[in-house]
Amino acid sequence: MCRVCPRPPWSFIPSNGQEEVQQQICDEDLVETAVEAGYFHPPTPWKTVVQPAPSHDGAPTFAAYQVFENTPEDLNSEDFEATVRPLRPPFGIVVYDTTYTARPTRSARLARAVFDRTYWYRRKRNHRPDRVEVVTLPLPQSFTDAERAEACIRHHEEEIRSRLLIPHEPEAVSWFLPGRIMDSTYARRILAINRLEENDNDEEVEVASWEESISNEEYAIECEACMNPEASRTGSFLCIDWQPRKELWRSHTGRGYKPDMDKEIITPCYGFEMCGNICMELVDAVEVFYNHFVPDGVLDLELDKARRS
Repeated sequence: MCRVCPRPPWSFIPSNGQEEVQQQICDEDLVETAVEAGYFHPPTPWKTVVQPAPSHDGAPTFAAYQVFENTPEDLNSEDFEATVRPLRPPFGIVVYDTTYTARPTRSARLARAVFDRTYWYRRKRNHRPDRVEVVTLPLPQSFTDAERAEACIRHHEEEIRSRLLIPHEPEAVSWFLPGRIMDSTYARRILAINRLEENDNDEEVEVASWEESISNEEYAIECEACMNPEASRTGSFLCIDWQPRKELWRSHTGRGYKPDMDKEIITPCYGFEMCGNICMELVDAVEVFYNHFVPDGVLDLELDKARRS
């Protein structure tokens, strides 16, 4: 059930059947025969693009998502934006780079790496489109994880408000920052890198030293990254949840929300190797988002409410 609106998403139509049929058609043994018979056209190939994203305070932010492979990129910024806007998914995942070495060039690289290297993790849940944004927010080394979380939350909440007020509605929709619309405990989640180990030549090589760990699929290594993030040789990140849904707390925990026991903000830390699993959790509501939140007008209501306030 959608936690943003008070009614169940009656228009929700699972797409699993359609996706299973498509998967069968795409089987390598059948494609050639189907094409020759004239009843199947191979899907248009896709590619990942990275572009600057809006920022209410100018913090360099980059978004990675997929567009058609033949989408031209050698355009001026205005023409490129007009070309990709209809293709940009309104469902986004946000990652903050809060290390003191955070910089725009690395944020752009992080956006592409996280998007591409967690792609199949995210598609385990659903094949609907999404995007990954990385925000450059360098903070002092002395900051605690709690201080990093508070800084990221403040910034993200301002960015949410700013995006909702983008004057051109199609653009506002394409840059939407959704909450955890299906979660019964916390309404918001972002990720924040608090440690990233680099090699001196990472800017010059095709694959940076930390990139491969993002897509690690070995169960033992993932477990270690979950239980002991400091052991990761490449880095770690915080999974920041906030805005507890106190009115729904009982349905999840069996008791009401207790301020002395339950937290307004939780910040578990993981090694880089857990990035895929956490990103998979972040897209758990993507089907309801596209089958209910958008077509049933909940997103329009969010935009309208922001403009009226």
